[in-house]
Amino acid sequence: MNSGVKNGAKYKISSFIKYVFLIIMALFAAVPLFQVFINAFRTDRECKSMPLGLPKEWVFNNFQETWQIGGYATAYFNSLLTAFVVIVVVLVVVGLGAYSISKLEFKMRGFFTAYFFVAISLPGFLYIVPDYFVMNKLGLVDTRWSLMIVYTAMQIPFNMLLLRTFLAGIPRELEEAAKIDGCNELNSFLRVTLPIAKPMFLTIAILVFVNVWNEFLWSNTFITSEELKLVATRFVKFTGEYGSNMARIYTASVITIAPVIILYLFFSRKFIEGMTSGSVKG
Repeated sequence: MNSGVKNGAKYKISSFIKYVFLIIMALFAAVPLFQVFINAFRTDRECKSMPLGLPKEWVFNNFQETWQIGGYATAYFNSLLTAFVVIVVVLVVVGLGAYSISKLEFKMRGFFTAYFFVAISLPGFLYIVPDYFVMNKLGLVDTRWSLMIVYTAMQIPFNMLLLRTFLAGIPRELEEAAKIDGCNELNSFLRVTLPIAKPMFLTIAILVFVNVWNEFLWSNTFITSEELKLVATRFVKFTGEYGSNMARIYTASVITIAPVIILYLFFSRKFIEGMTSGSVKG
């Protein structure tokens, strides 16, 4: 009886420590985000004199002014269009590629798996210069196609391996049963594997969207025309041309991260489900 009581007390203490740790980590993430949101309703002078705390006077026109000055209507359209194209291409390529690597037997299977492992180990800035020269030779610099091609290539390796790991947990007997019913390999993938892997495909779509939406280096390098700029590059307008207006910088931060936060709020459960599901039980 005493040992049971002691074990119960230890479990409660460990649970208490765990929840305290999680709350502290959540506060580390939430408090700065909350302060950025609050500072978007301040004046520039107040942001510089007292960056922490609640505003003495709430300013509600920061968002309208920042939206217009930053050209966020056009930037939103460019980012959403780029993200949509990249997501569609990545899902198609990654879906078919991961299925082939995990389910089919062919000579170059091991090579392609190793190739994608090597690809994710190389930092992107190593090949930004040669990529720029290639795009320049093709006449694609300062066009939407340059970023769509580069972003697609950057997102494929990691997501290919991520989906491959998931598909490897799906019993091969399910595809074999579909073949007995008259399905070929493609139909087996579309009718059996794809419905099971929907959470993982949604997870990949979210990851690709966030990466494309937040990417700055490549976008700022390949795109120079104002009408083609993406959302992540709009900060330059407020730190250069218009000086260091901290209120507008905070407001621009909120405008930039708002879609990502909304996306996670609506799809967080599906995202976690896709990341944690690695096998299928029959």
